[in-house]
Amino acid sequence: MAAIHSGDADLSMIQDREVAVIGFGPEACAHCLNLRDSGVDVRVGLAPGSSGIPVAQAEGLPVMSITQACQEADVIAVLLADEQIPTIYAEHIAAHLGDGDALVFPRGFSVHFAQVEPPRGVDVCLVAVEESGATMRRHYEDGHAVPALLGVHQDATGRAWDLAKAYTKAIGGLRNDAFATTMGEQTQAELFSEQVVHGGLAQLVQMGFETLVQAGCQPEVAHLEMRHVLKDVMNQMTEGQGNTSQDATAEYGSLLAGTRVIDGHVRAAMKAVLDDIGSGQFANRFRADQDAGAPELARLRAEHASHQLVSTDERIRPCPGR
Repeated sequence: MAAIHSGDADLSMIQDREVAVIGFGPEACAHCLNLRDSGVDVRVGLAPGSSGIPVAQAEGLPVMSITQACQEADVIAVLLADEQIPTIYAEHIAAHLGDGDALVFPRGFSVHFAQVEPPRGVDVCLVAVEESGATMRRHYEDGHAVPALLGVHQDATGRAWDLAKAYTKAIGGLRNDAFATTMGEQTQAELFSEQVVHGGLAQLVQMGFETLVQAGCQPEVAHLEMRHVLKDVMNQMTEGQGNTSQDATAEYGSLLAGTRVIDGHVRAAMKAVLDDIGSGQFANRFRADQDAGAPELARLRAEHASHQLVSTDERIRPCPGR
């Protein structure tokens, strides 16, 4: 994978443009503030009554309707939830795109699965920061780096890569090396990680809790031990410690039992999940559920909320300040 360095980017490529950020969740907020502090002319496009309006105004950012923001800008960063993008793009963004304009997306989902289809004369860039919005902003202010992926889906002007690199630098994504990717690769990797790692790990903890409780362990004890180990594993992985922070008993047991629990059957299930993502089956199912009012998502949320692990967590997790 090609590494991209700070010296590869010319900030003037984004400083000379008019940028609209559509949305103002935590990620969009970080983009806006970092762009502004890097000398970029940025405005925020929001729907009337949006809860983000007073927050953006308090930060001193120009706030306007999505339509007006898109009319003023020649670079439009679409920082909305995946389920919001097709409708808002069709109703408020598409009509205001002209040749030479650019679209920036933080994830490839909506473009890769053709839920939006930008005009041929528009540059389409991917700038994906692999941190939360709050962490992204904090690291920018502290002078630290955030990991980033960037790519070009459509280079209509011949300058899309220069724009993508400049945008990434302006939000703090080139303080360490960033890496080139495609919207398809980023989308597949992100969805797979969310579903297999996040979803799989949650199920692993839940099944471990159930196994202990069914064997006679008190729910509170099972919960605390599972939560402690989960936190320990996350710390080891994010800090690159491997098994070095474990005592010998824990290290021996985890290395011995890990492949008994996560075996070839799990790998086959992972491949099936990846196939559903790659074929578009997951995207189609998600879109159909959203179009129907998200009944399947509501059912899944309700099933999760009713589990004993959740009620145990709510009962014993200490309140702030306790």
